[in-house]
Amino acid sequence: MIRRNILSDEGVRQQFIDGVLALKDPARFPWPGQPGLSIYDFFVAWHHQSMMLFTPPTQRDRNSAHSGPAFLPWHRYFLLRFEGYLIDALGAPDFRLPYWDWSADAALSAPTLSPIWSQDAMGRFTNPGVWQVRVVPAARGLTRLAQPRPLDRSLGLLDAALPPRDAVRTVLRDQTLYDAPPYDSFSSGFRNYLEGWEGPARIHNAVHVWIGGDMTDSTSPNDPMFFLHHCNVDRIWRAWQLRYPNAPYVPAQSASNDLAFHRLDDALYSVFSETTPVTPRGVLNPLALGAPFGAANHYDYDSLADLQG
Repeated sequence: MIRRNILSDEGVRQQFIDGVLALKDPARFPWPGQPGLSIYDFFVAWHHQSMMLFTPPTQRDRNSAHSGPAFLPWHRYFLLRFEGYLIDALGAPDFRLPYWDWSADAALSAPTLSPIWSQDAMGRFTNPGVWQVRVVPAARGLTRLAQPRPLDRSLGLLDAALPPRDAVRTVLRDQTLYDAPPYDSFSSGFRNYLEGWEGPARIHNAVHVWIGGDMTDSTSPNDPMFFLHHCNVDRIWRAWQLRYPNAPYVPAQSASNDLAFHRLDDALYSVFSETTPVTPRGVLNPLALGAPFGAANHYDYDSLADLQG
């Protein structure tokens, strides 16, 4: 099954919108044990919790899902789980998450006027009658708002720009190693350039900052744009994997325990009780996913050609 550009497929766009609205509804998809909260809110909490779990706990850089090698496989796992709920909500086994190609919007004279922000697309989620935020960070914890509030965005107002296509192509071409010691936000390698701690374009991080508002917090999945953004990040990783098929995932399992959650066969941080833990190794190939995923979850992208150059 194919993941498609959300702006080139109106049907997929509407399915995504319908699906996230369903998952946000506590009556239809409740968060077990949390009355009034939905399975969508559960995913927001999962992401937040991943950022509060530092590895090792004596530092405040690398956490279980960011600023380290597991950044890409963890988010691939996160998207796969969310995609599974969307498939259930829609009753559409062939549905796959769409992506937002923000580098195409970077070429516009006014990226804030991209069709992605129209009321027919993702602009509707700033309407409090359509979407409200229920859970937000509180120190290192999470709090439920007594009064849900509207989604917050500040498109293009902060100190960031959408990454241009040439910047993405440069990283794909020049970064031939997946990652390198010390395996954190100061590393060289493809993962750190794509995550946005290295390189002038600050690729992934810049998109969060450019959208602003809720996308800048540990609870960034409160904005459904999170999933479209990270699907595009995953698409770029897929293009890199095909370009450098012999470049291994690192670190190996023999690496220090200080790198827990990030080694090849470590269990990725999860709030699901997985019978078989999901590891970086298990999600490296989207066409041959390990347990608990199978052929019904396999995917690829409609286009990678725009990333070559």
